[in-house]
Amino acid sequence: MTMRLPIVLLLLSACGEPVSSGNTVAPMPAKPAKTEGAAVAAPAAEEYYYNPAGKRDPFQSFIKRGQAEELRADSPPLQRWDIDKYTLRGVIWNTQAPRALMLDPEGTGHVIRLGTYVGRNWGKVTSISEGCAVVTEEYQTLDGELVVNPVTVCFPTEAKK
Repeated sequence: MTMRLPIVLLLLSACGEPVSSGNTVAPMPAKPAKTEGAAVAAPAAEEYYYNPAGKRDPFQSFIKRGQAEELRADSPPLQRWDIDKYTLRGVIWNTQAPRALMLDPEGTGHVIRLGTYVGRNWGKVTSISEGCAVVTEEYQTLDGELVVNPVTVCFPTEAKK
């Protein structure tokens, strides 16, 4: 037992606390004096409340879709599906006002001209050539940058037999 005491004292002195061999009792903190009729309030802990007002939805795409979100079931027939769902079936291109025939997924044919809106993202027909029609979609990022995406719809190629 006498061997352990110097080791314990050495360890305690390494902690930076003064070592005393006597028993010491720390004084109790004084209680605040109570005044009659006044309630003593404990310090209030700060509570945090999240307010989503003015913040963007984290599950929403970072690309603003503008008017595409306003589409409903009564939207024009050419704006009910994405552009890649349409197939090109006919083109009249060697005139002053070229036209094309596009089929939607239901098999309904639609005649398109330059400036016709096609697709859910308000794509606009910008070019009609001999074998293809170009529909240009415009997006705006959260930074306000304008992104232009031309989508080419061509005649379907038949598999070689």
